[in-house]
Amino acid sequence: MLELDSAPRRPIRVWRQGIVLGLASFPKLIALTTVLGFIGLLPTIYMAGEIGDAKVSPQSMLQLFRQGHFIFNMLLLQLLVLILSSFVNALIIRRLDQTARGTQRTPELGFALHKLPPLVLAGILGFITLVIGFAIAAIIGAILGVVFGIIFGHAAAMVVTEACIFIAVIYIVINLLFFQFAIVLDGKGPVGSLNHSCALVFRNWWRTFLVLLCTVLIIIGIVILVALPLAVVMPLAHWLPVTVAVDTGRTLLVKGVLKLMGAAIFMPFMMGILYVLYHDLKARYALRSAPTMAIQA
Repeated sequence: MLELDSAPRRPIRVWRQGIVLGLASFPKLIALTTVLGFIGLLPTIYMAGEIGDAKVSPQSMLQLFRQGHFIFNMLLLQLLVLILSSFVNALIIRRLDQTARGTQRTPELGFALHKLPPLVLAGILGFITLVIGFAIAAIIGAILGVVFGIIFGHAAAMVVTEACIFIAVIYIVINLLFFQFAIVLDGKGPVGSLNHSCALVFRNWWRTFLVLLCTVLIIIGIVILVALPLAVVMPLAHWLPVTVAVDTGRTLLVKGVLKLMGAAIFMPFMMGILYVLYHDLKARYALRSAPTMAIQA
């Protein structure tokens, strides 16, 4: 049983508790995270089959997207991925919660099916929010890019435009990061879960970002430590499909399988950190809301 803090704690404690929870729940989650990785691989499998051994280029991708059946099939696949991944994520969060609280496992399939409609609707609303934010950031970036391009040149214009889009996407993703936890753990609805996630992250965006950034950097460091000895032992030819500069359908599939393996191994720890971070943000939100509640009372 994990002793969750009822009061806010430093990021390092949040990170440490998340790692402990991920380690404790790893045997229960490894099968689910593997399935989740495979679900995320489905669009790559379809795209790799359409591309074949041809090189991936802007021209070849444009030709694919000009085909009506390709766009329709990709949209269907993305919807299927959203539905299946929402179901699996509900199971993962449920098992994390049971491990953290030390409770016995209860019937999970019915619980996950009950949570599936709000998870899917919230996922669609979150995607629409992200697209709108992307479009606004692209317009602002284009305007700023024109100004910087006149002064510093075309390269500066591209950097400014891409930076605006990147910052906007990261900002929105961090704000909406906890909507699944709000639905599964606190019974929020689709809109309420998105609003709740934004309310929790409000005034704690940098804290949340830094915890996640440290986690990602550590994962990258572990991957590098594992890859370097393999690069020395294995011939370079074994790594060419992964390191080739121009992708083909085959190399896209190889990279997708490697991502699947990484998701299966690291996802329990990432979800454990997010679980603990969610409770930490709830404690901080309760402290912010206490004076307002006292005044209303």
